[in-house]
Amino acid sequence: MNNLFAYLVELNISLMILYVAYKLFFEKDKNFTVRRIYLLGVLILPLLLPLLPSSIRMPVGQLTPISINLEEVTIFGTGSASNNTGTLSFTSVLLIFYMIILVMGFIKVLLQLSRITSAIIHSKRFEAEGITLLASKRLHASSFFSFIFIDPATVKDNSFTHILEHESIHKREWHSIDRILVEIFVIINWFNPVAWMFRRSVIENLEYLADSAVLRKGTDPTKYQLSILNQYIGSASLSNQFSSQIKNRINMLNKNYKLGSRWKLALLLPLAVIAFIVVSCTEKDAPIEQIEPVDEIATQAPEMQVFTVVEEMPKFNGGEPDEFRMYIAQNLIYPPEASEAGVTGKIFIKFIVDKEGKVVIPDQEAMAQIEGKPLGEVVVAAYRKINEDAEDPDEKYIQMLKEEVKRVVSSSPDWTPGKQRGNAVNVIFTFPIKFVLQ
Repeated sequence: MNNLFAYLVELNISLMILYVAYKLFFEKDKNFTVRRIYLLGVLILPLLLPLLPSSIRMPVGQLTPISINLEEVTIFGTGSASNNTGTLSFTSVLLIFYMIILVMGFIKVLLQLSRITSAIIHSKRFEAEGITLLASKRLHASSFFSFIFIDPATVKDNSFTHILEHESIHKREWHSIDRILVEIFVIINWFNPVAWMFRRSVIENLEYLADSAVLRKGTDPTKYQLSILNQYIGSASLSNQFSSQIKNRINMLNKNYKLGSRWKLALLLPLAVIAFIVVSCTEKDAPIEQIEPVDEIATQAPEMQVFTVVEEMPKFNGGEPDEFRMYIAQNLIYPPEASEAGVTGKIFIKFIVDKEGKVVIPDQEAMAQIEGKPLGEVVVAAYRKINEDAEDPDEKYIQMLKEEVKRVVSSSPDWTPGKQRGNAVNVIFTFPIKFVLQ
């Protein structure tokens, strides 16, 4: 789950960097083909950059090492007190909400595609100016891949030739691919306003490209603009049509922008490097980055160097660190005395997976050296109330919860150790465990 959120953050950071560059360098460029290639690069690069292997990511250190926070596990018990606490974490709620909108977006696109497919199957074919067209009043003056929809009633209009030339360019240059790709892209990043601005730029540029190609054939600009104004606006959002871009298209036709140079495409390389450097600062395995080792420390295990994030993170039972949660949930027991007393709360436990894959709970002196703090300011196992308004429980019950957590964590089977630059290393984690009463 954390990996998904980290990926989306990295993807959208890359998008914003590349799109800002588009607005700066391509906004007044009339080489619409170059603009299209750049926009396709903006579609693809942000999707690829966060997927680069961690082994080539740039390490970013912090002054104070902070351990990796695993997602919490909730342990239920019965007692004289009850808490009205939900079992879903905040990140789980966010994920559910994100997935609901995502699925709704894909359903919408599928419905649009089915509507266009139905029109392709059921529309009558007819020929005009040597081109096979599909008669459709609902999808008139639009194209989708190799199909062009035209309202037969417009064939005799003076603007028909211009409309047909415009849609033929969309068909010949496969602009529908751009449209589908950008629709999927904006569905994935529906929460980012920049993604919707990017979508608009892609759609507008395709219209500009078709308009400029029509004018290069010697079409009178004034007559062509009148054709744009006179034609009926279609409704299928995945087909290439004028919609709300009419005003912008006419403005672009009348602006005296210079034809941009192809050298601008070379901007993709340095911009991709910049985006890569930025997303390298976001580690998918943890919300906080730190891969430089701290000073050598003494713990209950032999002396070791401790990392917080490494190129290859430790794995529990061959899976991700979060697999450890299931082991805890299956083996941890709610202390009966604490349960009967109605004691609830969260225990935060810090532990190290050493270079042999064994789990070590450091003592307080070791943690002081790891965190670079005085001995009295560090804790290995901490307690926090779930309900801030509730009274503080007796210290002996808190100690019961801590001891049970330490027991189960320290008895963990061996992990696959983490690796940094090919060498097995020691990695520190923070794991929250929530005790609640049913």
